[in-house]
Amino acid sequence: MKTMVSKYLYVFYFLSLSAWSASDTVPLNKKPSKIKANDFTAVTERLKAKSGKEPEPILGSEEAKLQKPQLGSVGVYGTKKLNEVILKELLGKDFEIWIQKGLANDPNSIELEKKLVDKIQKKFNFPLAEFSVVQFFEPENISVHIVLDVVEKADLEDRINFISEPTGQFPDPDSLIHSWLDYENKALDLIESGQLSPEGQRCQSLHCPFGHEHPSLQKYAAIFSEGVKKNYEKLLEILAKDKRPEYRSASAYLLPYLMDGKKVIPPLIEKIRDPDAIVRNNSLRVLGEIAEFHPEFVIPIKPIIPALNYPKASDRSKAVFIVYLLSLNSSSARDEILKNAVPNLLLLLETKIPDQKEVAHNTLKKISGKEFPVTDSTSWKNWYAKLKKDKGLPAAK
Repeated sequence: MKTMVSKYLYVFYFLSLSAWSASDTVPLNKKPSKIKANDFTAVTERLKAKSGKEPEPILGSEEAKLQKPQLGSVGVYGTKKLNEVILKELLGKDFEIWIQKGLANDPNSIELEKKLVDKIQKKFNFPLAEFSVVQFFEPENISVHIVLDVVEKADLEDRINFISEPTGQFPDPDSLIHSWLDYENKALDLIESGQLSPEGQRCQSLHCPFGHEHPSLQKYAAIFSEGVKKNYEKLLEILAKDKRPEYRSASAYLLPYLMDGKKVIPPLIEKIRDPDAIVRNNSLRVLGEIAEFHPEFVIPIKPIIPALNYPKASDRSKAVFIVYLLSLNSSSARDEILKNAVPNLLLLLETKIPDQKEVAHNTLKKISGKEFPVTDSTSWKNWYAKLKKDKGLPAAK
C-alpha cells in the first residue's frame, strides 16, 4: 500500500442531503457569504476526510469545473434486507433521475432524495436510513460513490451507542470559535481560486488542514496558539457540554493548537460517541492526523474500534484509517484489533467505498500476516473462522 497521506476535497460534485449533514463538503458556491452564528457546520462539512489515497494536484475552481463527476458505485451498508439490486428495483427510475440530478448539481435532487428515503422507510421502517455520498479524485475523473447507510432495530444498541445531547451554552472565549470560522472561510476561498494547497501544510498544531503561510492566514497562527493556551479549559467545557454542535465541532479543531497530545487526545476520544455526526467527524479526523504525524502520542485503540461500524460512512472511513495507522506501530493495538475488530473489518472489506475497502484490507494483512487479495473476502472469512474457533473470538457479522 502507498504511504497514507492527507486527502481533502473542497468542491462537492454531487448535490445531496449528505452535503448538509455528515459530509465534509458542501456544494460549490454554497459557502456562506458572511459570518453568521449558524454558519459553522456548513463550512466544517466541506473538509474532506483522509482517504488513504495518493494526493492528486489541488484544482482551482476553473480547472475543477472541467472535470465531470462519474458514478463510481452504489451500495448498502448495515442491513441484509437490501442490496444494490433490490434498492434499484424498489426505487425505480426515480433513483436514476436522482443520481443524474445530483451529478448535475441540480437543487431538485434534494427533494427527490427525501422522497426516495421515504419510500425506503415506508417499506422497511429502519431506525435510520440515509444516503451518504463519498467522492474521490481519480486520474481524469471524479468518482462519486453512493451508499445507503442503514441501522436496524436489533443493532441500535451496538451501532448508535452515543452519549446524551449536551444541554449547556457557553460564551465564545476571546471569539476563538468565530475566528476559526473566519479562518476556514478565507482558506476555502483561497483553495477554490487555486491560490492555496493544503497538502503538506504544517503549522504549530497537531491538526493543520490549511497552515498559515498565506498572508491572509498568517495572523490566525498566533490567535489560535495563544488563545487555546489561555482558554483550554473553556474549550474543553464547550466540547463536552455545549448544546450547539457547531461550537463543539470548532472546539475539536481548535484544541490541537495546544500541541500537547496528552491533553488533546482524551477529550477527543470522548467525542467519538457524540450524537452529532460532524462532532464525531472532527474528533476522529484530528485523532487520525495525530496518529499519522505524531506517533509519539498514544491513542487508545479500544474506543476507536466501535466506530468501524458506526452509522455514517464518514464515521467508518476515519475510524478505519486510525485503526490501520495504530496497527503499524503497536503490537498491543494489533492484538486488540485481532480480538475485537475483525468482524467490522470484514464488513468494510465488502463495501464499495475505496478508502474503507483498501484500508480495511491493509489492516487485515497487517494483523494476520496473510496476503489474500482485497477481492477475496471468502478467504478472509475462512481465515477468521478458523482463528475464531481456535481462540474463541467474536463471530463475523
